Amino acid sequence: MKFSKIVAATALAAGSLAPVALIGGSAAPASAQSNCSAGTWGTVYGWGDCRGSGKWQLLVSCTWGGSGKSGVITGPGHVDVKCSIGSARSASIIFP
Repeated sequence: MKFSKIVAATALAAGSLAPVALIGGSAAPASAQSNCSAGTWGTVYGWGDCRGSGKWQLLVSCTWGGSGKSGVITGPGHVDVKCSIGSARSASIIFP
């Protein structure tokens, strides 16, 4: 399933799937990520925020069996992913 590109802030984090996100924050060494939260907004979007260091991604579950994932982000930042078809059911932070 193809997902739309979303601009969330300032630095590019590209993944292998169509969802691409621009994020803010500075890069940090890979380590355990902490202080993360995720959710949905506007019926078709998933969002994720992490304040600690380490690598993370946003995983969004969409209706009709779809899902989307942001690129891998290192360090603190914010990312949004849009479902191109159906609605966003849930969003969660995963650690690659």
